[in-house]
Amino acid sequence: MKDYKKLKRALLIPVLLMGITGCSSYGAAKIQSLPSGAEVVNLEDDSLLGTTPVMIHWKNDREESKLITVRFHKPGYDDKVTAFWVNMRHSSRADAEKSPQAVKVELKPKK
Repeated sequence: MKDYKKLKRALLIPVLLMGITGCSSYGAAKIQSLPSGAEVVNLEDDSLLGTTPVMIHWKNDREESKLITVRFHKPGYDDKVTAFWVNMRHSSRADAEKSPQAVKVELKPKK
C-alpha cells in the first residue's frame, strides 16, 4: 500500500506541473516563391512574416493544426493569396524546423 501511495504521488506531480506550466506545441513552414524576394504577409493580422525564402514558426498551447492564410507581394508581379495547414505537433522549435511544412508559390508577372 505504501508503494502505491508513493507511485500515485510520483505520477501526480508531473501532471499537476503540466497543468500549471502548460504544454507548448510548435509548427514551422518553409515558404518559397518563384521568383524569390516576395513579402509574405499574414492575413490574420496583416503582419509581415518575412521575405521569401523564409522559415516561419508558430507556437500554440494545444497540439492541433493551424490554418494560415498569407499574401505574397512583389513589385512587378500580381499578388497571390494562399492558405495552408501547419501541424503543431512538435515539442520544440528546433524539432519543428527539422520538418517544416513546405509552401511554394509561383508569382505571375503583371500584364
